[in-house]
Amino acid sequence: MAPDGRRDKMNKGRTVPVTINKALLRAFFALVLGVGILVGALSFYQFRQTLQAEIAANLQFGANAVMQRIDAFFFERIENIRIWRRLQVMQEIRVNDVDKRLSQFLSDLRKGHGDVYRLMFCTGKDGTIVAASDPVWIGRVKRPGDAWLTVPGADSDELVVLESPQVGDSATVALRAAVPDAFGEGNLGFIYAVLRWEEVWALLDDAVANSARDALLLDATGKVIAMSDGLRGRQGNRELNLKGWYSGSHGERPDIRAGDLLGYSALLVGGAASSGYQRFPGFGWHLLMVVPTAVAFAPIWQLLWAMVALLLLTLLVAGWVSTRLAARIVQPIMGLTEYTRRYRKGEQSKPVSAPATLSEVGELTQAYTDMIEALERSREQVVRAGKLAVVGEMAAVMAHEVRTPLGILRSSAQLLERQPDLGEKERELTGFIISETDRLNRLVSTLLECASPRAPDFKPHDIHVIAEHVLDLLASRAQSRGVRLQRDLQAQPAVLVCDREQMVQVFLNLVINALQVTGAGGCIVIATRNDGESMLLSVCDDGPGVPAELRQRVFDPFFTRREGGIGLGLTIVQQIVQGHRGEIRVAESEWGGACFNIRFDGYDEGGEP
Repeated sequence: MAPDGRRDKMNKGRTVPVTINKALLRAFFALVLGVGILVGALSFYQFRQTLQAEIAANLQFGANAVMQRIDAFFFERIENIRIWRRLQVMQEIRVNDVDKRLSQFLSDLRKGHGDVYRLMFCTGKDGTIVAASDPVWIGRVKRPGDAWLTVPGADSDELVVLESPQVGDSATVALRAAVPDAFGEGNLGFIYAVLRWEEVWALLDDAVANSARDALLLDATGKVIAMSDGLRGRQGNRELNLKGWYSGSHGERPDIRAGDLLGYSALLVGGAASSGYQRFPGFGWHLLMVVPTAVAFAPIWQLLWAMVALLLLTLLVAGWVSTRLAARIVQPIMGLTEYTRRYRKGEQSKPVSAPATLSEVGELTQAYTDMIEALERSREQVVRAGKLAVVGEMAAVMAHEVRTPLGILRSSAQLLERQPDLGEKERELTGFIISETDRLNRLVSTLLECASPRAPDFKPHDIHVIAEHVLDLLASRAQSRGVRLQRDLQAQPAVLVCDREQMVQVFLNLVINALQVTGAGGCIVIATRNDGESMLLSVCDDGPGVPAELRQRVFDPFFTRREGGIGLGLTIVQQIVQGHRGEIRVAESEWGGACFNIRFDGYDEGGEP
């Protein structure tokens, strides 16, 4: 055993192996955490954008609606004062309203409009109040104040002036219009309608009631002239100017703005510009609707925390599942390891049972067990291969000895052929004997050269002529067995660059095999056809066929299912086909028998490879 110091040096720099349990745990955590964070982030962003767009659209709609109500409110007030200034009762200013008719009329007007107006009065040219809805004000002097806003009419004398709001215990804004002299030229004085500014506040409060929103009314310079109740409580009477903070242009897309000026961290803002009402062009004001982002996006943050909780729960479940799964996987693998160690030591042990719940691990276990069993069988196959080598040598010796009787047969046939009294039929038969003994002699040579086949002598040959020759050679044998030999030669052109003798051998071996398994009344067909640049050759029969599980073994040396067979016929056929750069496969014929299909690729119409 190596000392501890040497062992440390050997282990230094070596990667520490990771167990399946840890690997699965890391993989599960990485997958769940990665997917969870990605999906959560995308969902949060998408939900936030959707919610922001929805709230912004509501803010925009609400701002437009409130701005229209404010425009309509002031349009009504302006039209009222324009109508009142032309009434006959207004001429009482000339006589200082001696019979108090004008004062009574003003008092009725104020009461008829509820709490909209705080006070209504008329002044003479010198500014003395000659009539008022509240008698206390009669006799006081009211000079025309600075114009805050002006609303021109159809005629120059229809000008309506709004004086600056007075902020105090009761904020007001005064509407002023000149009273024309019905019996002369010029004006008799002015009519004033002191409007409660709380009415504008009430419009803003109604728009944001029962919500987390606030509303602000800005004049054309950006100065805040009215706020809803929530902001009034925060700001008091402090003047604000939001010029540049929000442009307020009509139709501008709502956005998130810093809310420091209004006492918030961040605000989602929607605005609308005054567009006037009927003949009233508006004052160029802007209405802003704001909502704190902390309130607007509270559902999204609740959703985010719910997703985080779900992610943590998923991680816990993933950890538990990965631990259980790793245990299920590791147990059979450890069993395989122990089984391998015992096998290496030469100990006999029971194969590992494959778990039924994990198909992949079960397949691995089964494959591993099969591999061990195959290794055990390979020991026997090595011994068998040695025996086959000896048999091969003996076959070579016996094949060599076959040439002697073949020579005797050939000589005897030649002697018979020289007899003068032989008929044509007999001469044809002796010719077959001579040609077949020659072919058998060549077949013996091929058997001896099976380990290193002779290279084909490539020359152009008509494959149909070769097929017809083979059918003629085997016609007598087929007739004696009651088997029909048919031809379906459709290849055009039929020229193939090949070794004629070897191709004859291919057809002979295939047809003879078919004759040996086809019963009386059966049929064997040799067919050819073209497939693009390929030539297809087939030998099919209606015999019992070749089972699917044996179709890959029929070309193995010495494999045969026929009693007395050697098992080299199809091996030689495959070697010849491969030597011609072709491919041979066995399939099922249309009659249920065997069909050997040969394909030669890469031959043009001239037959050149």
